[in-house]
Amino acid sequence: MQSRISFVETVKTLLRHRRLADNRSYSSVQNKSAKAMIYISMAVCIIYLMGLSIAFAMIANESRSITSVELLCVLLPFILLIDFGMRFIAQQTPSQIVRPYLLLPLSQYACIDTFIFSSLFNWGNLIWLTFVLPYILMSTIFSYGVLTSLISIVFVIIMVLANSQWYSIARTLINDSFVWWLLPVGVYAILAMPLYIGSDAGFDQFGDFYSYIGELIGRHSPIPLIIAFAFLALLVYINRRLQFVFVMRELMRSDKNTTIKNINTFSFLERYGELGNFLQLEVKLLIRNKNPRKAFLTGIVAVLLISTVIIFTDVYDSDSMTVFWGLYNFIILGATILVRAMGYEGNYIDCLLVHKEKILTLLEAKYIFYSILLLLPFILMLPVVISGKWSLYMLVSFMVFTMGFQYLILFQTAVYNKQAIPLNEKLTSKGGLDSNYIQTVIMAIVFIVPNGIVGFLQAFFSSNTAYSILLIMGIGCIITNKLWLRNVYKRLMKRKYINLESFVATR
Repeated sequence: MQSRISFVETVKTLLRHRRLADNRSYSSVQNKSAKAMIYISMAVCIIYLMGLSIAFAMIANESRSITSVELLCVLLPFILLIDFGMRFIAQQTPSQIVRPYLLLPLSQYACIDTFIFSSLFNWGNLIWLTFVLPYILMSTIFSYGVLTSLISIVFVIIMVLANSQWYSIARTLINDSFVWWLLPVGVYAILAMPLYIGSDAGFDQFGDFYSYIGELIGRHSPIPLIIAFAFLALLVYINRRLQFVFVMRELMRSDKNTTIKNINTFSFLERYGELGNFLQLEVKLLIRNKNPRKAFLTGIVAVLLISTVIIFTDVYDSDSMTVFWGLYNFIILGATILVRAMGYEGNYIDCLLVHKEKILTLLEAKYIFYSILLLLPFILMLPVVISGKWSLYMLVSFMVFTMGFQYLILFQTAVYNKQAIPLNEKLTSKGGLDSNYIQTVIMAIVFIVPNGIVGFLQAFFSSNTAYSILLIMGIGCIITNKLWLRNVYKRLMKRKYINLESFVATR
């Protein structure tokens, strides 16, 4: 009994401490602003889910081939897939925030259990009720009764809770190695097997397969709930062990295991003096450090996949999709790294601030480096041009526009970013949530505004004229890059003590 009380008190204390830590952190203002943006997005999402719920309820009421409970079970795999993707935006894995607590005289698993508990009993897990409840009220409760309706709701909630643990497992493994992306891909490929395996493969077979669960629920069978509870318990157990193993592995990492490697000095850059030294720093940032390198490789893989899909399918052949993916492929590398400008440098910002205008030289080196880096997506998208789907002029104009206007916008984050981002530590870093509302706004600008500009121009002019205007805008920003980079530098220097204090606090 005493151990149970101790565990409960430990959980309550750690959860309370996490709330206090969030409120007292140097980035609390940023977090509150970011949370406000998240709440607005969630409100929009809830309205959208309720609209979909009404639409599917009407389909269920009018259908004679499938019941409302069966249709809900057919929709469940899609609900879980969307839920899995949404969790990448907001949910941390337990191992990302437990390192300070493992140094306390607590049970080895106490901290892990606490944060698994918090991930299960989180209000975010109930967001799907905004879809399920209206659906049940409109299509199920009057035809099946209260008991079937309650079983359906409980079944969906248990599966969403299990999905939270599945996400935590997958995210932890993916953080360790990019190869682990094959795990969720394989799992969802298995779930979708009725679509492509069997003599009757297709949506009809898919519907028949998953509607059987709804048929059992309609007969008040306890089997779906028993299986769901067992699945949740199994995932909690696996997640608990996995989180502990990964946290302890990183904490117990010894310097004795570190091997000395010969590092290329890129001596050809030394002819450019101080600017060349900072260019070397940018190159080594991507080569030697786990987190920037992973972000860079993710961007390259995304460009390759999108380009491959465009070449071999016609799903993105419309004018709007051509513009969107063309601009997206160029901005993704900058968006994944430049939107966090100075965040990685926050680990050693003290050394840069003691010398006059070192930060300005660093910003100039960043601009040159990431401008040259645009050649990579340009080359990767040339097969789309060769296939005849895109024009070379469009590709050149998008690259120049990204180099000019898009980078001008992204570099503004250097002024306001004040949270140090770990270079290598990922699983146990306290900077797991390093985004702020300014990053959110700027990301929205670079992804939405250019598409709006092109769409507006194409409504009144030809596509080539629209691309020409983008080209001119890009050239103008490139020519004036020293002016706006110095402006960024001056504004950053006015905030240097505020930013420095926060960088030191978040390391």
